Order: sequence, then C-alpha cells, then structure tokens
Amino acid sequence: MRSASLHPRAAHTPGSGRSKLILFTLYFLLFGVIIRLFYWQIIHHTRLQAEAENQYRRTVLHQGERGKIFTSDGFPLVTNVPVYRLFAEPQIIKKSPQELSQLLGPLLLDISPELATQPAVLSQQREALTASVFEKLSTEKKWVALKQKISDRQRQAIQDLKIDGLGFEEYHVREYPEASTAAHILGFVGKNAAGEDQGYFGVEGALDKELRGQTDKQTFKKDALGLHLFFDELEEAPVTDGRDVVLTIRRDIQHTVEDSLKKGIEKYGASSGEAVVMDPQTGQILAMAAYPNYSPEYFYQYPGETHKNPVVADIYEPGSTFKVLTVAAGIDAGLITEDTPCTACDHARKINEFTIRTWNDQYHPNITVRDALAKSDNTAMIFIAERLGEKRFVDYIKKFGIGEATQVQLEEDTSTPFRKEWKFIDLATSSFGQGIATTGLQMTKAVSAIANDGKLMRPTLVKKIIDHQKNVELPVDPIFEQQVVSPETAHRVAKLMEYAATEGEAKWTRSKTHTVAGKTGTAQIPINGHYDPTKTIASFIGFSPVEHPKFVMLIKLHEPKTSPWAAETAAPLWYDIANKLFLLMNIPADK
Repeated sequence: MRSASLHPRAAHTPGSGRSKLILFTLYFLLFGVIIRLFYWQIIHHTRLQAEAENQYRRTVLHQGERGKIFTSDGFPLVTNVPVYRLFAEPQIIKKSPQELSQLLGPLLLDISPELATQPAVLSQQREALTASVFEKLSTEKKWVALKQKISDRQRQAIQDLKIDGLGFEEYHVREYPEASTAAHILGFVGKNAAGEDQGYFGVEGALDKELRGQTDKQTFKKDALGLHLFFDELEEAPVTDGRDVVLTIRRDIQHTVEDSLKKGIEKYGASSGEAVVMDPQTGQILAMAAYPNYSPEYFYQYPGETHKNPVVADIYEPGSTFKVLTVAAGIDAGLITEDTPCTACDHARKINEFTIRTWNDQYHPNITVRDALAKSDNTAMIFIAERLGEKRFVDYIKKFGIGEATQVQLEEDTSTPFRKEWKFIDLATSSFGQGIATTGLQMTKAVSAIANDGKLMRPTLVKKIIDHQKNVELPVDPIFEQQVVSPETAHRVAKLMEYAATEGEAKWTRSKTHTVAGKTGTAQIPINGHYDPTKTIASFIGFSPVEHPKFVMLIKLHEPKTSPWAAETAAPLWYDIANKLFLLMNIPADK
C-alpha cells in the first residue's frame, strides 16, 4: 500500500479579507494625515505661525519722548508729563461690566477749568464715558484699552479699588507751563488716522518730524490669561527722543504783547486782533499774538477756526499801510522824490465807471509825496502807480514778498492770491492797499525791508534745534532773500514814515521819547463783491528807532466799534505796546 503525501491547500477564510481592509484603511488614513500635515505645516506655515505667536506673544509700542519747545530766553513753553493708559483683561476681572463701568466712569472724566463751569455738559460726558467703558469691557478680547491719558491722581484712585485685571502703561503727553501763551505759535498734538501722535498747526505741525520721537517695540510672551511669563526676557529696542526747539520769541515780550492786545480789543470793541513784533535785521520774531485765543492742552474744546494762526492764515486788504511800498517803489525807480508834486490830486479820480476818492473827500492840488503819505492821499498813490506802470509796480511788490508764503515755521503759512491780469483800475486801487490780498506777516516782512536798508529777511520763529541724542545744537541762521530797494531809498522812505507818524492823522498819540517811522491803515472789508461801509480793518505798522531800528511791529484790529479809523484805535494800541518794548528791550530815548 503506497503511502499518499498530503499537500494542504491554503483555505480562504473570511478573517484574512477583513485584515487587508483594515490595513488598507489605516494606510489611507495615514496618508490623509500626512497630506493634512503637509497642508498645514508647509502651505499655511506662515499664517499658522503668526496666529500662534499672536496667541502667546504681545507687542507693546513705546514712543520716544517728543521734543520740548522753549522761548529764546530759556523758559519752557511745551514739555512732557507722564500719564497712563488704563487697560483691562476681562477674563480675569470678577466684577460685571455694568458694575465696573459705573465705578470707573466718574474716575476717568477729565475736568478742564472750562468744563467745570458747565454741569450739564459735565454730566453728559460722564455718562458717555461710562457707556464707552461698559462697551469695551463687554468683549471676548483678552486685553482692551479702556482710557488714554490717565493722570497720576486718577491712577491712584483706580488702584485703590484693588480690582484684579486692571493695569496701567506709562507714556507722555504735552504739558504747557505757560498755559495758553503763544498758542497760535505752538499749535498742538493730536492723533492721526493711524492713532499716532502728530503735530497740528503752528510749530508743532511745521516741525513735526523734528519734534517727533521714534517708536520702539517691546515684545513678551504671555500665558493663556494674557499675563506676562516671568521667565521671559523682554525684547527692547532703544528709544530715540525728538529734538528740542528753541524759539526766537522772548517770554516777557510775548506776555506783554498778548496782554496788551487783549485789552486793546476789549477797549476798542474789536471782534479780533493780531500783533507781530520782529527784529528787522535778522527776521527773528520776538512776539506774535492773536485773539481770540485757545488752550493747546484742551484744543478739542474750542472751535476749529480758532486753531489756525491768523497772522499767516488770514488774508486781508492792507489799506493805507501798503502806501509805504508804493512810495518806496516810485523813489527807487527814480520816478519821484519826496518833493514831487502830484499834478492829479485836485479832484476825485474817475476810472471807467469807478470814482476813487480820498478817505475824507478832501483834495490838495500839487500835494508833495511827503505830505501825501502823511495825509494818506489815495489820489497821490494812483499818480505814483501811473508813473511806475503795471510791470514795474507788480515787480516791486513781488520783490517785497507780497503774494508769496513767508516760509516761516508755521504749518498754516501760505501764499496769497495774486492777480495774473491787471487792468488800470486794479493798478489804481492796489496802489493804496485795496483790491490786493496779503497777510499780517507778509506786510511785516515787507516793511522790515524798509527798516533794514532795503534788505528782505526771511521771518523765522526758530532760534536753534537741540539734538540730545547727538549732543549737538543746530542754530538757525538769518536768511537774506534779496535787496528790494537800495539802502538810500530805504532811508528816505523811513524818514517819510517818520514824518507821517509825527504829522499824520495819528500824530496825537506819537511817542514823546523815541523816534518812530509808522503808517496807519484803514481798509474796508470786501463782502460778496462789494465793500461793507460799516466795517473796517484798522492797522498800524512801524519801526523804532528810525535810525538802526530794534523792532518792527504790526497791530491789526478787526471791526473796531469805538471808531472805524486806525488813527483812533490801532495807532494808540501800537504806541502803548511800543512804550513797553522800549523798557523791555532797553532802547534809549532818541528824541
């Protein structure tokens, strides 16, 4: 019997098929995980990393301290004071948003002197602030800023509440040791669209890049509650402070001019007024004031129109003060002398459909240029302009800087409208300061050339810049722009202005101790294409002493009520301030 060999066949069982299915499924899932990991870690690596860092890192921006502003004699006008930003971490706070906002609202209200006298407004602002705090606390954010500019007193009051989840960050804001002094020169610091500090108006706006401190970042790691991890070292970059600015204005002169201007406006019932005092040899502005004024610290509580500096921003028709420039042009061109008689001054001038009269409707046949300036004769100025002709007249007034920005360090400084086409009526009216636009500083700059041997200097408000990082001082040197008229012409016109000051309509208020070269100006105000017969701008511009002048000064009064005439308003105010300047500047009597 043969033995048979057995070859068993691999039997197909249900269990082996299931194993393959499971194995395939595991491979498929593993492949899916790999694809998913590739998707997140490679394709979206940058975005995920940023989100992760955002969760455990926090960056705080620190602004370098803004540069300070000083008077020329070293008194601080603008400094910086530390304040605090109140922030909250809502997930830590145990009190409800409603309860906490009611506690914080009254403590966070900033009460200015003006606001303290308005209880209704005070109550409204307190309610608005409480509602704002409630809204910010009712958030899912881990960190939220509740209020900027918290004072040390407010910070202490909030700390006394002993509420976990509230904190403070220190930063600096502007402080004004001299209150609203020189407000229109300084401007203020507000927030731009990005929420950053930025200077607006005045020197703050014009020199924002000089004054602004650089920003540094401080980054730290935080836990799930948003708290700083104690073992993490802060990453800091050095803070660069802004540069300090030393102005040309003198504190004592600025105070005197501001106080006198305010009293003069009240005395003569004017709606507003301006004053500029400048050194004609250097162009340095010793004082500049305008009223109504505002407080740079609380600028947001004042109408926007009060923020601009009207000395450079508001255009006006200068009236008879402009006659000084017309006479200077005529003498410099060799077309007239002080004794030239006016052969067309015995009657009102008829030009097309217009009749031009003198201010008092009195006429003087063959009046000399000397007496014409003293009597402020309009027809004599037309006589001079006719001799000059359009081209020469326009060339001279452009050389004096009329129509051009003065380039002083004020953000509002701008050019003024200047006609391109001149008709004879335009030449005639412009000769005596009507129908031509200028600013207070343009006129001061122009007349300063007469006081400075015909040399036109650029007005400046900055004496020097101080860079503490480099430990250097950068002086601002005087800038000579051009020789407008010859020194001889300037001296002759100065003498004519002296004669006008002593023999003209304002002679009753002249100085008894010091020589003054000056000229009044009473200009009508143009409204809707015609002149308002009831409203004027009264001004007086002059310098003293006549030989080697120490200052040139312009006074402007808008719509004085006691009298429309400059001889009875602007001129006496000019001499009142000048008498104080003689003492402050140690100018000896020369009469």
